[in-house]
This record gives sequence, C-alpha cells and structure tokens, in this order.
Amino acid sequence: MPAHHEYRKDWVAAGYRPDMASAIACRPPPAHLLRVYHLTSADHAISDLALGRLKVARFSDLNDPFELISVNFREREVRKPVRDFKDTYDARTGLLSFSDDWVDPVLWSHYGAKHMGICLGFNVPRTSVGKVKYEDERIRASLGDTGDPLQLDPELQRQLLCTKYRHWEYEREYRRFVPLESALLEGRLHFVPFGPELQLAEVVLGPQCLLRVTSVRELMQSGSAMPVVFKARLAYKSFHVVPDESTIP
Repeated sequence: MPAHHEYRKDWVAAGYRPDMASAIACRPPPAHLLRVYHLTSADHAISDLALGRLKVARFSDLNDPFELISVNFREREVRKPVRDFKDTYDARTGLLSFSDDWVDPVLWSHYGAKHMGICLGFNVPRTSVGKVKYEDERIRASLGDTGDPLQLDPELQRQLLCTKYRHWEYEREYRRFVPLESALLEGRLHFVPFGPELQLAEVVLGPQCLLRVTSVRELMQSGSAMPVVFKARLAYKSFHVVPDESTIP
C-alpha cells in the first residue's frame, strides 16, 4: 500500500516537525488538538485498547529520582518545603506522560519494551498538557517553610512539575496532570478513559512487535472510532524508527 507523502505538508503547516514519523501515515489533528504519543509494552497496550483507558503514572514510580525536586538544594531552607511539596503532590496527583513523536529508537528501547511494544497516538486539547523543559542546572530558589507544602510560589510549582535534566531531552515529553480523585480506581491503580480529552488516533506496532497488524485492527473494529494501525521499522539511512509503508492503510 502506498504511503501518503502528501500529508507531510499538512503536518508542517500545522506546526509539527518536518521529520514527524506519522506524517506519511495519517493527517494531523484539528488546530485545537495536539498529537502526542505514549509508548508501552504490547501487553499493556492491548489491555489499554481493549478497555479504552490509559494508566495514570505516579511521580514516586517514575525513573527520574529528581522528579519534583529539581531545585538547587544549596540553601538549607529550601529543602524541607520542596520535599514536602513532592510528597504531598504525589499523594494527590498523577500524570499521563507523552512524547511529541516516536522516531527516536531510544524511546522504543526504554519505554517500548525494546522495540517489541506498541506506541499509542492520541489527540489531546493543547490546553490540557504542558511541555517539559530540559535544563543543565537545577532551579535556583530561596524561600522559607510556610507550613503548607502546597503553598510554594505558583511559578516555582510549575517549574518543579515540568523541569528535567538536559539528558532526558530525547523524550520530548508532554505531561497531563491528573488529580487522583478524578481518575478511575482499580485496586491500587488509577486510569483515565479514552474520550474527547484523550482521543485515540494511532496504533503503531514496534519494529520487533510479535503481534500482527491485522489482529490489532480486528480488535479495534469493536470501538466507536477506528484509529490508523500500522507497523514501524528501522530506517534504512538514519538512526530513526519510521513507518513500514507496506502496512499503512
């Protein structure tokens, strides 16, 4: 099946990068929505697709130990209120983590089960997600302990929620923060259902994924909206992951 190379100009016109991986597989979303991607194992992805939901991550379970404490702790008075903020915020709020593309092989290695997983592409309201900022140095701040860990300066809170070390930059991450009380609770886990705020648009099988594209399409036919389903492969001329054009509908 031919790829849709004519779509790429539409993605560029919509503000996406020229080398956007999905630009030959489908059209970009409407202007008020943003296409973002979540990589996971094949088992978790199939569960997500079958149940129409995405698991909410907890800050305390993320792989970066500097989450929510990216402040420079040189000033002693900063340490306790920031650590209290992390503990309190983590107890009440989780997040959905996305990337702005799936072209980087390191993403597949770290989050896509060593290229055997699946990438789910979603349309989300642009106002619902925040872009992570990557820095070489930790945030400089000076403050006293107010006695309430959620009463840090609002701008400092925003920085703590969306600042990571420069070496995480390959993730090109967007975050949606989810109050746990508003999420679906199953056991100890929280979930956000697919819907207008989390519209499934793409299902990309990793280069080493053992599932068949046709099988995943059959699973999706039971849903109300059919996303584009195709397989990825390793690029021939670069260190990228790209669509397998023969699987694009």
